Amino acid sequence: MNRTMSVCLGGAMALLAAAAAAEPPASTPVGDIGAGGACESIGEVVGLKAGGDGFLAVREGPGTGHAPVDRLGSGRRVRLCRSEGRWVSVMYPPPGSGMRCEPESADIRRYRGPCNSGWVHWNWIRIVAG
Repeated sequence: MNRTMSVCLGGAMALLAAAAAAEPPASTPVGDIGAGGACESIGEVVGLKAGGDGFLAVREGPGTGHAPVDRLGSGRRVRLCRSEGRWVSVMYPPPGSGMRCEPESADIRRYRGPCNSGWVHWNWIRIVAG
């Protein structure tokens, strides 16, 4: 292995170690990260690829192994409830309903109200409030 390859490999390993160290805790209420309590932070769907499918999949649980339950377009605002690794549970009103989602806890698995809920990947969410 030549010196240039060795330096590049060393740099890549350092970046991977830094990314692993930056992972959020295994399960954290988002309200504990910012200010406030259960599902008080607001996020917005961002960064969807122009040439892609044009939506962010909302899933039943945190991970691609869970079934999709909905799709969110760019700019859609959601309440952020609990993060698990690189996934965050979200809650949002049905389109055009004008209703407000008022969760009782950050555990949306128990939520049975009129709002939609599920899990999305943090890569496509930007915190805009809370």
